[in-house]
Amino acid sequence: MPSPSNLPGASISTTGPYGALHNQPTSGFTVSKGDWGHKAGQFNVKYPKGPTDGGVTEEIFGTKVQDPWRSLEELDSEVTTKFVKEQNKLSIPILTNHPLRHKLEKAVEGIYNHERMDTPQLQADGYYYWNFNKGNWPRDILVRSKDLNKHFGKSPLQDDGDGPEIFFDLNKQDTENVSMYAHSFSPSGKLWAVVLQNSGSDWQTIRVFDTTTKKSVDVDVGGSKFTFGVTWIGEEGYIYKRIIGYNGDDSSLADGAYAMFYHRVGQPQSTDVAVLPFTGEFHEHFVGKAFTVSSDHSTLPTKRTFLTFDIYRNTNPETELLIVELPGGPREVDGQIIAELVKDKRKWVTRGFTGETRYIGSIASDKHFFYSTADGHPTGRIMTFDTDDWDSTPANGTLPFKEFVPVDAEGHQLHNAQVIGSKLLMLIYLKHACASVTFYNALTGVKLGFTNAVETKGNIELDPNIEVPVPEEEFEIAKDSDSKVIIPEHGSIKPISSQYDSDDFYFSVDTWVAPSYVLKGKIVNDVQGELEVDISSINTTTNQEDQENLICTQVFYDSHDQTKIPLFICHPHDLDLSKPHPTLLHAYGGFCAPMIPHHDAFFASFMRNLRGIVAIAGIRGGGEYGKRWHDAAKGIKKSVGWDDFSYAAKYLQAKGLTTPELTSVYGTSNGGLLVTACSNRFPELFNTVFADVAITDLIRYHKFTLGRMWMGEYGSPDDSSDFPTLLATSPLHNIRTDCKYPSILVTTADHDDRVVPGHSLKYLAEIQSKHLPTKEGNVILGRLYENAGHELSAKSLEKKVEEVTDRLIFTLLTMKP
Repeated sequence: MPSPSNLPGASISTTGPYGALHNQPTSGFTVSKGDWGHKAGQFNVKYPKGPTDGGVTEEIFGTKVQDPWRSLEELDSEVTTKFVKEQNKLSIPILTNHPLRHKLEKAVEGIYNHERMDTPQLQADGYYYWNFNKGNWPRDILVRSKDLNKHFGKSPLQDDGDGPEIFFDLNKQDTENVSMYAHSFSPSGKLWAVVLQNSGSDWQTIRVFDTTTKKSVDVDVGGSKFTFGVTWIGEEGYIYKRIIGYNGDDSSLADGAYAMFYHRVGQPQSTDVAVLPFTGEFHEHFVGKAFTVSSDHSTLPTKRTFLTFDIYRNTNPETELLIVELPGGPREVDGQIIAELVKDKRKWVTRGFTGETRYIGSIASDKHFFYSTADGHPTGRIMTFDTDDWDSTPANGTLPFKEFVPVDAEGHQLHNAQVIGSKLLMLIYLKHACASVTFYNALTGVKLGFTNAVETKGNIELDPNIEVPVPEEEFEIAKDSDSKVIIPEHGSIKPISSQYDSDDFYFSVDTWVAPSYVLKGKIVNDVQGELEVDISSINTTTNQEDQENLICTQVFYDSHDQTKIPLFICHPHDLDLSKPHPTLLHAYGGFCAPMIPHHDAFFASFMRNLRGIVAIAGIRGGGEYGKRWHDAAKGIKKSVGWDDFSYAAKYLQAKGLTTPELTSVYGTSNGGLLVTACSNRFPELFNTVFADVAITDLIRYHKFTLGRMWMGEYGSPDDSSDFPTLLATSPLHNIRTDCKYPSILVTTADHDDRVVPGHSLKYLAEIQSKHLPTKEGNVILGRLYENAGHELSAKSLEKKVEEVTDRLIFTLLTMKP
């Protein structure tokens, strides 16, 4: 079989000829060539008619803009309900009656059907908590144990009863559509606040439990949105985000002005205090998550305690970091005091929205550490301030920052960082969208080592019983040297779990071709007292009889302006690359969010069951190379990323890996905007398009829910200089009639209040009205899922399997190898 390194013009990473190898459970069958393509008459369909009333023609900056499907923006209206019902009536039989439907469902279930667990978190009550799924459970459950070595990786339902304890379980009949969005423990570990979603909606409810009794001890707090775990202020209360004026009634849920509120446990929500309202000087701003800043996060801290708010103007990664000191510590303040401190005694860590800054931890000397891309350092560095700096800074002044770790000399993007055990600093860099970890002594600033594939430093044990997706070449090097491998060349690191007073920490590693696995780190000292880090695996083994190798390689192709774009190419190890194959091309390209390796059931099944190639492009507009990469395709320059995406397809086709007839593209949310826009611009490059919860209306996106916060990403339709470009590139407004379109599956969800279904429904009505199906032509189907929202993580296993299988069936129906 030809190696991917033989691809002409490809730049290949240096960890072996194939990139990351990993043994995975096989699905058990491969679709034969005779099962591809639709049968005669199968696409003899008649599209539903869009609404005949409710259309609008508006004059915007002197240009007449037609919006014939305006009525479909109202999801609950009679006309929309009818349109959705007819779309599902058309699409569901086509997608569910395929003879291979049941086999593919079982195959996708098999991909999920392995024991899954995330990173354990040690709390002050002495318990480690982590999410666990046996493999076929609808949702993960939260378990706990005081003996991690004994219980991690084990099911809480083991026959011998020797598993971890079940702490919180949503796999019950009365919580069928409820999911856990985030959770947070109080400093003592005795109280636990969970943020819940219903049917995937972004609207949230917060509930507090006693961790001893596992019973709710507070009123349900509603009206919240994008509360990424509450911020506990001592044991008495917490800070969260919600709409102003919420009266406790679900009917009052409507996007308006928001604020950060303080809630005292045991008190009615009506007594909550807005400590930072997004009004006045902070109009239309928002906060990601408040953090308590201290070197002592215990119940009765002896060190000074501060509180930070990372304030954003929009979805761009640019903050002003506001900070206040909590006099007497968190037990001595309430919502009113915090509100007064924010108003009158605040100070600033950074100002001017010149980049993103966030708190990452403190050490015992009261030195506080921050990750920052601000002030002309967009690739990221580590900064600190001391409590002495606080005392010398006047109210509303900016603290004097000190640089602790400068920007990476090679220009790699600092992606994440964490202070561990008040001693260690763990930095995660992105090197061409792949994780590389560097350790520093947080006390001295001395660099300890790094985990850059073969060059990993530290005493790192490779457990022979754990499946670690790294090239075999690296295993051999690890066996023969003191430097052991923990991070594959094409891997990513999920958030680090650590406690300020513990030398242990945990993190998980993910790849495109394998499920994630968890590793344990520990701070140790050698005989000279110098700080060292020991990394080892913990018991996360599973027994799989049938295994097969999947391969991930990274190449770099030229875009339209000769910019090098990173492209991951993944496929079964024995695929003959001298012939073209069905290929799934994926990208995101927005909001400075990098496409970093993660396991995806759709990708895995496409490779295994369809024997295809999956390619993931790190196009501009994303965050693979930080701010410069984002700025290159932001606002009215968005189409730069779309050109990058089209050139990825051209590259794959030029190298003979696939053809236009065998190329499918998949995008979600902003990625849905990407694939629908590219379908307008380059329809000849693609055979099949999957547009999931897509943004398609660039003229009215800012009028729905929190879409107004995206104007920093897309440009403003209310700006006369932005409007012409938005109108000329909006997928909804630029569907062509002079060409044949690919087959398109448009999917959305009834509880998506982030990218409202109106985007998908109006796009469906427009494109179906202009491209009627023919026997030899392509088909355009719409599918609205019920009791589902925007994010995959909020969906049950059943819904995840259903959506993946729908896409696989649509691929089989519309493609013929």
